[in-house]
Amino acid sequence: MSRFCSRSAVPIVLIFLPSVLAAQTSPPPPPTFQDEMVVTANLVESPADEVGSSVTVIGRDEIERRGATSVLDLLRTVPGLEVSQGGGAGTVGGVFLRGANSNHTLVLIDGVRVMGTSAALDFSGLRADDVERIEVLRGPQSTLYGSEAIGGVISITTLQGRPGFHAEVDGRAGSYDSHELRASADGGGDGWDYSLSVADQRTGGLSVASDQRGNFEKDPFTDRSGAARAGFRFLGDGRADVTFRRFDADAALDGFTFGVGPTDDPNATQQRQVSVGSLQLAKPLAPWWNLHLSFSASEDATQGKDPDTEFNNYDFSTRLRAAKAQSEIRLGAGNTLVAGLSSERREGRNRGSYDQSLDVDSAYLQDDWSWRHRLFLTAGLRHDRYSRFGNETTWRTTGSWLAGTNSAWKLHGSYGTGFRGPSFDELFFPFLGNTALRPETSRGWDLGVERRFGNGTASAGVTWFSNRFNDLINFDFSTFAFANIQRASSQGIEATLSVQPRRDLALEASYTYDETEDRATGRPLARRPRNRASLLATWDASEKLRGTASVVNVADRIDADGTRMDAYTRVDLRVEYSLRPWLQPYLMIGNLLDQRYEEITGYTSAGFSALLGFRLRSR
Repeated sequence: MSRFCSRSAVPIVLIFLPSVLAAQTSPPPPPTFQDEMVVTANLVESPADEVGSSVTVIGRDEIERRGATSVLDLLRTVPGLEVSQGGGAGTVGGVFLRGANSNHTLVLIDGVRVMGTSAALDFSGLRADDVERIEVLRGPQSTLYGSEAIGGVISITTLQGRPGFHAEVDGRAGSYDSHELRASADGGGDGWDYSLSVADQRTGGLSVASDQRGNFEKDPFTDRSGAARAGFRFLGDGRADVTFRRFDADAALDGFTFGVGPTDDPNATQQRQVSVGSLQLAKPLAPWWNLHLSFSASEDATQGKDPDTEFNNYDFSTRLRAAKAQSEIRLGAGNTLVAGLSSERREGRNRGSYDQSLDVDSAYLQDDWSWRHRLFLTAGLRHDRYSRFGNETTWRTTGSWLAGTNSAWKLHGSYGTGFRGPSFDELFFPFLGNTALRPETSRGWDLGVERRFGNGTASAGVTWFSNRFNDLINFDFSTFAFANIQRASSQGIEATLSVQPRRDLALEASYTYDETEDRATGRPLARRPRNRASLLATWDASEKLRGTASVVNVADRIDADGTRMDAYTRVDLRVEYSLRPWLQPYLMIGNLLDQRYEEITGYTSAGFSALLGFRLRSR
């Protein structure tokens, strides 16, 4: 702790810096983040000021301005989150949240849990162009969400239709023989709405195995995706939402040579299909009682083919079916009880290895209490019963205190536990699986302070966090099987600064210092950077010209074998011009400085790229 406390002086200074910047110009109207609502933190819509957890929201305006195709690219600027992807578009991508493993972050799409046979989700298929908002909730969250929520939760919400009729066509092409085409439509009337989108992406000019190591064979990637959402009122004030999302991808991959690493393979290919669907019902049954029902399903299926290498032939899939009932009961002024029951069936299949299922039944309870619109507290408890490895009970408490004139100061904190049940691969893979495995567990806390300045035109904050991970599942070479043999820790600080020095310019900066440790070896955890910083800038040069730039700096990483990994600075830029009210050409530049680095050792990260696009939308 002492090593990173000495670094906290700079983030603390950031709390007072915005008051100087805000004083240099007449303040514009307060930005919308003051009224931002958060759903993931408490399972009910809550103003951001009242949430004690650490949460980042990426809204629709930011998604459109940055123009990112992939959700993974949007997550690169989130404090405390590290992205790991090797080989360019379509290759396996994951995240590390506050030092936790890649399978310690739960991902929800419209409230539907999505995961693979290893429990970690491959983010490569998650497109961003049909997403309304992304909420990233940091810290142990199993009390509300159960297994996999050790490091946190990433909740993705798709677009909801707007009144009237709206249509849009977006096409782009450029470097690496890449081109994309997307079309969408949405609309609505009195008591109903809908949204539809389809997209096709193709790229053909990047080697998956690192080109810095003599691999130059190009590995093309294509994907086709579609999403649909419909909502309508029923029984007066009830609301029903039906969502569906589908992703199909074909990718050429490279092989692996023992003693060498990733190497070119001209015949290795992979096909992946992901489907996610849900039906959600919400109805107030009394002035003090709201009822939510949801029914959901998801499937992630992957096939690998290679006529030359048997190891590259595989066929595995995961299916999830779930039903949940949740009540929000107002016990009194400033006191709401959230209670829920859920039942889930998980099925995992690895052709030629196993075909198994497990059932999960859960019950949870959380009390949200407030006092004089200044103090906000939550306390929750959850019990999960797994058919394969028994029961797990988790708890969590959070607090938020608003102080000062116009609540300019906010003190927030949380403390809780989390767990991850063994994956299908860890339980059942032939010769390596172990049905006696126990769940992985975590215990974590955070404490932060935020300050607003300049009539809401600037804010800064610092959060201290610490997590302990126990009974982590790893391969035990003494038994040649998976076992609960690893322990780890992660502790550090997250500092954020948002400032709008001019009406046409907004800046958001973050810095994360994360000191991780494998408590058996004393070494840092693989691929978790000790230092990570980001900057997101948006500006409106005129009524027609606007731009967005993001900068990410990553330093001090090691790989699993202890070797030092690349430090790098990545700059991405997007400029858009409104030629007509219905036509906006734009230019996207990725990796502006052409940094040569590897996010995963031995796998390529794309160099400089440029895409020229045109967006047509109905008025």
